[in-house]
Amino acid sequence: MTPPVKSVTSKECVVYGFIRKLLSVGMLGILYSSPLLADIVQLNSGGGSSVTNGLRIYIEDTTQIQVRRLNNTGQLYSPTAVPSNTLLDNGIYLRANGGIYGPDHFGFPSNLTPTTYSNRTVSTVVPATPSQGVVQSTTSAFRVGSSGPQVSVVWKYIYPLDYVTAEVTLVIPSGYAVSANNPVRYYHAVDTYLGGSDNGCGVRYIDTNGKQVVGTYPLSSGSCPSSSSLPANLDVIESFRERTGTFNHYCVGLWSSFWSNSTGNACAIAKSTSLSDSISTTYIDTGAAIEYDFTAPGTYIFSYDFVVGSTFVPNYDHIEIRHPGTATLCPVDMQVLACTSSTVPCPDDSMISTGSLTGNLALSPGTSTVTVSPGGFEVGGSAGPIATATLQASTGATYTLGATSLSKAPLNGVKCWNTATNSQNCSFTFSNTPCLTTFECLESGVGYTNLSTNAGARNPIYTKLAGKGFSLDVYALLTAGIKATGYVGNNVTVELVNDNGGCGATTVASKTVSFISTDAGKKTVSFSDSDIPKAYPRLRCKVTDTSLNKNGCSTDNFSVRPTAFTVTSNSAQTTLNAFQTAPAATPSATVTPVFRTRTDNFNLTVSTGESGYNGTPMINNNQLQAHPNAPAVGTVSGTFATATSGVSAGDSFQYSEVGHFKFKPQGIYDDTFTFVDSTNGDCDNTNAFNTDGGGATPKKYGCKIGNLSESNYFGRFIPVAFRVVPDTVTKGCDTFVYYGQDSVSTSKPGLTAKFKLQARNTTDDNDNSLTAVTKNYTDVADPALDYARFDLASWPDFHFAVTPALAGGAVFSASAVTPAVSGTWSNGEAAVVAGYRISRPAAQIGNQTISITAQPQETDSGKTITSNAKNVASDVQYRYGRLAIVPAHGSELLPLPVQMEAQYWDGTLNAYKRNVDDSCTVVPLQTIVMKNYKGNLNACETVLSGNPAVHAGKLGVLLSAPKIGSDGKPNTGSVDLEVNLGTAVGGEKTCLSSSQSDAASGDLSWLGGTDPLGRASFGIYKAPVIYMRENF
Repeated sequence: MTPPVKSVTSKECVVYGFIRKLLSVGMLGILYSSPLLADIVQLNSGGGSSVTNGLRIYIEDTTQIQVRRLNNTGQLYSPTAVPSNTLLDNGIYLRANGGIYGPDHFGFPSNLTPTTYSNRTVSTVVPATPSQGVVQSTTSAFRVGSSGPQVSVVWKYIYPLDYVTAEVTLVIPSGYAVSANNPVRYYHAVDTYLGGSDNGCGVRYIDTNGKQVVGTYPLSSGSCPSSSSLPANLDVIESFRERTGTFNHYCVGLWSSFWSNSTGNACAIAKSTSLSDSISTTYIDTGAAIEYDFTAPGTYIFSYDFVVGSTFVPNYDHIEIRHPGTATLCPVDMQVLACTSSTVPCPDDSMISTGSLTGNLALSPGTSTVTVSPGGFEVGGSAGPIATATLQASTGATYTLGATSLSKAPLNGVKCWNTATNSQNCSFTFSNTPCLTTFECLESGVGYTNLSTNAGARNPIYTKLAGKGFSLDVYALLTAGIKATGYVGNNVTVELVNDNGGCGATTVASKTVSFISTDAGKKTVSFSDSDIPKAYPRLRCKVTDTSLNKNGCSTDNFSVRPTAFTVTSNSAQTTLNAFQTAPAATPSATVTPVFRTRTDNFNLTVSTGESGYNGTPMINNNQLQAHPNAPAVGTVSGTFATATSGVSAGDSFQYSEVGHFKFKPQGIYDDTFTFVDSTNGDCDNTNAFNTDGGGATPKKYGCKIGNLSESNYFGRFIPVAFRVVPDTVTKGCDTFVYYGQDSVSTSKPGLTAKFKLQARNTTDDNDNSLTAVTKNYTDVADPALDYARFDLASWPDFHFAVTPALAGGAVFSASAVTPAVSGTWSNGEAAVVAGYRISRPAAQIGNQTISITAQPQETDSGKTITSNAKNVASDVQYRYGRLAIVPAHGSELLPLPVQMEAQYWDGTLNAYKRNVDDSCTVVPLQTIVMKNYKGNLNACETVLSGNPAVHAGKLGVLLSAPKIGSDGKPNTGSVDLEVNLGTAVGGEKTCLSSSQSDAASGDLSWLGGTDPLGRASFGIYKAPVIYMRENF
């Protein structure tokens, strides 16, 4: 349906008025040209004529524009006008400090003329020729006066989309008059033409991207619908669409209402107040404007689209080309992807991976000297998010990378990422360098792997031995790791260089080779035994062709390790005495000097026999061997210094066991020197110390360096201390001991203490760990191997002492029972039994409680092994005792009990009292002398019998009844009983039967210095009844 014909009354009349305005200033002759001879540029200068070639956009430095579309018709009033033409009533305006600035045109009344911007420029369009998906841009710059706000507008167009983007930077200088009451306002106002219908309906809505759209569209019939949405099947809409930042205000209304300063006019841009945020819903000759407000000095950046045609917004931000920036004449790969984010490089989660997007990788300027394979690309869906194109040039040149024939145009065109410089740049340069990219070195015989196409693969170089020749294969490579089979080169240098985080500058060895055509890009290079005499932890192979200025470093680094360690102890390097180094099978247990375990430092030196090793040897305590027949192997503590010139030493080593030790093979090792190879399997971690290559081809030497043979013995080591561990105490009389008690005859000391004595490698008695005891301190039959030097039978070496001081002149000593102290060393411990005696004072003294300590000590070859004093017997009570016989009397017709008492001196009572705690004393009947018979009583007419043991301090013996003698007379009379506490006197007799026998010596000297004596009398009565017998 044909749109309504508009009236000739409004816009044409204003044009006539504007002509009169020009005449008044003498400018009729330049009605269709700018009085300032403005600069004009065009975006997509060949477009605007069909549905396929996009918009043709004219931009004047005054900010006036025209947009042609479809049939070369202008979409802004006047449709036939292009800048500079005063019939174009649109532009960017600033209201600043009460003034209005911007381009003048016919729409303003004669009494309202905007002030022209100063310093107006518009830049050359780049690139000059548009291509699909590539951003074409120009920049407008202008200013308010000489010191007012400055504006830069970057106009961007992506062929063949239906919008142009304005990226605005507004700078309000410090000190400029701006505030909330006096804001700086940025307006962009246009008089729309709408493809031939100057009338339109206003609309404002939020699009699917969340952006505000304000504009107008033509109506085919009827009246304007709602202003909050677009009708279907529109051919054209002219609108402003937010990009970054938000419109502060907007207005869609009558075209002429914008060019006014009337406060009652909703859309007037020259009034002091803001646009009214109103949308015309009447079908009229429309215009549209947007407004941004600023209330303080500063720099403000925002952007928006001016849409002419379809409202379509591309669903991705840009095509991204990733490239290395430069290449030789070898093939070079580039990656192409589509990105929904504006970020470059595109984040992985922003790459388009669904659907399908196709296009061609293009170079500008176009050229036939560069081939692109494949010619087109596809990303998304089954093609994956990234496409790869291979380019190869036949001559050097510089190009700008781009994309053409895109199935979907991007929002922001083509962006490029230079992977070499990590920068955003679409420039790519082919140099005139022949097709050789780099070199690779690897273990000879392994076979080359293209690492570019085999992720995770390697081209290994195995660990080498110092002084052992080897070979490497060198490959010449093209881009992307392809073998350069046609490479020919003379005087190619192959170097082994130190790897200090890259291809080092220090050359270790060098060979010169030539590649000929039959080599097909591969050369085997051999190094002799003498080429690498030293060890190196990290080397790389570096290959250089100086004629092409090309070099390459092996992707793998490798180690050259020493063959083995030699272990010695060099006293010249320390202040310590020299070791006994004993290669013999039986080192001596008596040699000097000695070293106290875990205390005295000793020196060890490791040598490799070459000057390059700079690692740090370690000790494997599982590979130590003790002297022959030793129960245990100790551990060595301490560290080696970092080796210098193949030698590492340490002066602070200590050993934890007694005796000697030596290092078995691999007792000293280094498993880190070949780290660069061991982590990758480039040395043998199974047969880790092998030096023959494991019998494989190519050879794989062991990852670890160590001593390959046993070392000499090192020693002699002695304990640093003894520890006494109390056990049990046996007192001569169960709960106490008599002064002087010590029975040789019964081999029973008055006091016996059992305790454990340990030989230890620590002075800390609280350390109860199993390793604290030096188990090799063990008695053996062979004196040459008897490392237990402390004599357990030597009483003085135990340094026994009694506390408190003994009273009454008593003397502490070893028991007379031999041995007084005894024990046997086994696994570093001895169960010691010690007997003690405290002599009987000359005079009576009260009870005394004492404790006995032991503090063993020994001096071995000038080194003292001591211990902490420990109680081996605590709170032992000593008593001053005696044995007493109580006189007895009774009838000769009855047996006569005789009582003896064990007594002790009570110092409180100053008297003897029965020792009720004594149930240990035994008085053998044979030691009781019977003598001095009186009356009618003769020898053996009464006989001794009874239990000789004391109980609760009492002992009862029984004399048999002497009765009536053979002469018919009663055997009345008495006999004296005397107990031999010590040695019997010759001629002393006793009666244990009807016949006399010699009295025996006693062993009870602690019960008195004088033998006790008591009388037994028969026929003496004290009771009223002398004898009573009952007859039946």
